[in-house]
Amino acid sequence: MIERLLIKDSPAFREVILNPNKGFNTFSGVSGSGKSVLMESILAIFGLKDSNALLIEATFNKDYLYLDDSGILFDDENILSIIKKDKIKYFFNNQTLSKKRIKEIFSQYVKYINSQSKIELQQDNLLKILDSIIVKKMPQYSQKLESYRINYNAFLSKKVELQKLENEEKNIIELREFAAFEINQIESINPKINEYDELLEIKKALSKKEKTMQKIHSLKPILGEFSNITSFLDSINKNKPIFDEVLNEIFGIIIDEEERLNNIDESDIEEILNRIEKLSNLVHKYGSIEEALEYLKKRKKDLENYQNISFNKNALTKELDSLLTTIKVESKEIRDLRKQNLNILLKELQSYCKRLMLNSPSVNLVEVELDSNGADLLEVRLGVSEISTLSSGEFNRLKLAILCIEIEYSKQSGILILDEIDANLSGKESEGVAEVLSFLSRDYQIFAISHQSHMPSFASHHYLVQKGKDKSSITLLNKQGRINEIARMISGANITPEALLFAQEKLKNLKE
Repeated sequence: MIERLLIKDSPAFREVILNPNKGFNTFSGVSGSGKSVLMESILAIFGLKDSNALLIEATFNKDYLYLDDSGILFDDENILSIIKKDKIKYFFNNQTLSKKRIKEIFSQYVKYINSQSKIELQQDNLLKILDSIIVKKMPQYSQKLESYRINYNAFLSKKVELQKLENEEKNIIELREFAAFEINQIESINPKINEYDELLEIKKALSKKEKTMQKIHSLKPILGEFSNITSFLDSINKNKPIFDEVLNEIFGIIIDEEERLNNIDESDIEEILNRIEKLSNLVHKYGSIEEALEYLKKRKKDLENYQNISFNKNALTKELDSLLTTIKVESKEIRDLRKQNLNILLKELQSYCKRLMLNSPSVNLVEVELDSNGADLLEVRLGVSEISTLSSGEFNRLKLAILCIEIEYSKQSGILILDEIDANLSGKESEGVAEVLSFLSRDYQIFAISHQSHMPSFASHHYLVQKGKDKSSITLLNKQGRINEIARMISGANITPEALLFAQEKLKNLKE
């Protein structure tokens, strides 16, 4: 949960510091006071909106922040900061994160109920809730679900493999011929590691052979003169062993080079050049002789696979048939259990829909093609209306009903954000929403904007957003402040005695 919220230099607020309550936090105020700007800042913390302030900082209570698998390092005080300068930067405990990563991390922890969000009523979520009801009654059911998902994923993987083989089989003749051609192309040259570099050295030596031999012939007389110098030095006892060693080393180098050059048969030069050209083509195509030889191994393996493709296809088809039989049996067992427990979900949904002034719901399992959830589609209707035809008010209230059931059976908790969810609702409908949110606040920290009096009446904390001369402010109201604000929401700027009495009655059990 958020323990402290700081917003600096937003379109509505110069600086705001809030210490929101764990439960139900409601914000009210006249139109244009800055409530929507505040909500955008809160949503920005979780990557659901772009930041609208130069600085937004949220401090989280570590006892209510369950993000152990997020990769974030936790401290005693966990702070998420959004700094907006040339661009927006996100930091969590001084770790730099992207907006996308922030959104991913908090996606299971934060719920934003608005007309665009449809997660709560998507098939994955509806079936997950039904499954959680079954798990509560029969814990071993979770193992059955896991077994099905493992086998279904294996089935999909094998199906992709088979499709690949079938595509290859259509072009098998061309694939075989091309693999054989590439193999023959490399094998006909039969390259050896380091051969290319050695031949280039020979070519280089041949190009300089004549000049090098001329130099060798011109040096031999000079070396002979050095022998006379050595003889003279010996005669006067002045000769140094190092002088002889140097002369012998020089002489050895010259003799070795002469012998090497004489051993190069110039008649083979054309063959050497042809060989270099072939090896050069391999190097140009594959990068190096070593890579050409690795590619040769790969293509030989490919050719072997092409030759065995019929055998592989038959084996894979048998595996697929076996997996399909397994998942069909498992999906039927799952379907039977879902049918047996569907009435529990229906009763729960009817109860919450009644509180939310919605038409009586119906639920039905429709058999569909196998997917990761089995072979079931959970169809929900309000009266005769399908989900897709509901008004925005009905749609949002149905999401709240589903969320209540989800919390009851999966023990989820986190943060719930609502932006004028009671807009365009009747008094009774708005009161039902407020009651349900009060229930949800046992497990969720709630941030809600409202223009009606019912939410502030049920809220744990009521904040007033007011527009000042330059910027807006946010004030946590005491009991009398709440009474006055609720009375204003009922009767307008000119507060009537009747409105005050109504507000006092609503908050009569509230402590000062």
